[in-house]
Amino acid sequence: MAEGGDVASTITTQGDILYRDGSGLQRLGAGTSGQFLKTQGASANPTWGTVTSNLTDTAWLEYQDATARFRDSQGISGRGSGDRIVVPLNSYFDPYSLINSLSGNQFTVTSTGAYFVDMYYSDHNIGHFKMYLYNDTDSKFAQRPTSALTAGDNYQAPIIGYATGQGQNDNVGDCYYLETGHNYTFRTTQDNGSSFSTGTSQHYGDYTTSGVTSRNTVARVNLTKMSGV
Repeated sequence: MAEGGDVASTITTQGDILYRDGSGLQRLGAGTSGQFLKTQGASANPTWGTVTSNLTDTAWLEYQDATARFRDSQGISGRGSGDRIVVPLNSYFDPYSLINSLSGNQFTVTSTGAYFVDMYYSDHNIGHFKMYLYNDTDSKFAQRPTSALTAGDNYQAPIIGYATGQGQNDNVGDCYYLETGHNYTFRTTQDNGSSFSTGTSQHYGDYTTSGVTSRNTVARVNLTKMSGV
């Protein structure tokens, strides 16, 4: 004990951790709630570390369809037509207040930065397509992934796809740089004109059982804010 020190006099407070440095016993006081004990290697003292992540808060925007049978975006009023189809959004779940507003299918964000965006879309016989966020305020594609784009890098590259068969459910994930004060819409292309008939599907919407109502989700946009970007 003369060489290493007295344990009782070294650790004095609830939550203290005893460790040895190059000269003897030492005290590591309690860290803050949620921290972890971090080793710094054989020649260094332990310390408290903080768990970090590059993904933080999440919000969902979606179009819920409450008609008697399943309906895709072809039969939804206000959907638009042609090369840039505005996908309707009529509700959102935003526990972390990422969404500033949602009005007329346009949404704004409360914080500028990088977002990972996961987009789901159901359409009938869509053929060739691409899915993306559009910056309605500046009349251009939402840029990605940061604000540090040079003139030569000022482009957007939406993920494209090709669908065959009766219908298609598409899920596309991409990274965007979204800014406060700008209106954004969820868009897709469509080069087929097929309309969706309620008689072609047995998927029911707005169905209630045991007090729980199930509605068809035609489109969903999941926004996840990336920290430190």
